[in-house]
Amino acid sequence: MNSHYLCPLCQAPLMVHQGSQGLHCANKHHFDKGPQGYWVFSQPKKPHIDSRQLMRAKHFLLESGIFAPVVEAIQRQLTERLPSDATLSHLDVDSGEGYYLRALAGVFNALGQAVEQTGVAEAENALFVAAKAQPEANLVQSQLKVLPFADDSFDLVSLFDKPLKGKEPLRVLKPGGTFIWLSPGPRHLWQIREFIYPNLTEKGGEPQQPKGVTLVASEHITYSLALSGEQALTLLEMTPFAWRANDKIKRQITQQEFAALEIDLYLTLATKDA
Repeated sequence: MNSHYLCPLCQAPLMVHQGSQGLHCANKHHFDKGPQGYWVFSQPKKPHIDSRQLMRAKHFLLESGIFAPVVEAIQRQLTERLPSDATLSHLDVDSGEGYYLRALAGVFNALGQAVEQTGVAEAENALFVAAKAQPEANLVQSQLKVLPFADDSFDLVSLFDKPLKGKEPLRVLKPGGTFIWLSPGPRHLWQIREFIYPNLTEKGGEPQQPKGVTLVASEHITYSLALSGEQALTLLEMTPFAWRANDKIKRQITQQEFAALEIDLYLTLATKDA
């Protein structure tokens, strides 16, 4: 039986072996899901691996509901856009420890939408946490520059709080499928970023739409959080600019109390052109 996976060694289509439920290609490359609950297709040369302490801190912070307004906005936007009579295939790109994959599972359940979910990430320890929390999801360890999926594989592809780099997320989305993108606005985490950029100025606005899609909806999500310095540092570690914070800056952040940390995000929904 065919699958939507591509062999990470030769890029040939992978088929499901009926007996073992493993995956194999015509060139006799074979893959089995590991006992830890996810597939290992390829490992980046230098994957970003969080410490166990940081992984635990991220998990507790995310599960505390700090992004509940984002999940509520996604549910609002999807309410009128899902065919409840069909099972959708959903891919979350760079899914990490699986917070948004689980959050969307809750959204789909609330909307009565049947869905098969897949998450792909580079860090093995993050996938281990995701598999424990959501064993029913299909989880794959793979480099993100070349996703191990055939063209036009998924009805819905999501990318949360990450820059859209390259064409891979849209390549694997079906024509007419929905792309959900959560991207930072100009004042996102402003009070933290001021420690990193002394001359911080407000730049940018709504993200530029990628080619090959038609905009369906866009929502600007803004609110504030009250966080301790330790929590703020954990939140910083989830962002693309965390690498700019040296040890001195991190100590300064942990010594602060953030009474009104700004969350500024753009939620974009678009459909892939035929």
